[in-house]
Amino acid sequence: MWPQWAFRNPPPQANAADLVPTGRRATAYGVFAGGVGAASLAGGVLVGALYSHPIPVLVTVVAAIQALALAPLFTTRLRRA
Repeated sequence: MWPQWAFRNPPPQANAADLVPTGRRATAYGVFAGGVGAASLAGGVLVGALYSHPIPVLVTVVAAIQALALAPLFTTRLRRA
């Protein structure tokens, strides 16, 4: 797991660094890491709960959540541009 996380982690941290003043970056990194951890736990619980349902239900729910996650991404990208 560490090699995969090491390659995916720097871009989100760079976004946090660009959005937060220098003196508050450590707090922003901590909040970001906490959010990633909470979302990972919630995602695992949700997928575990949906595992007993038909696969198309699981795929649809996960795809919908990923589509909803694009909104904040585009919002922050447009704000920075």
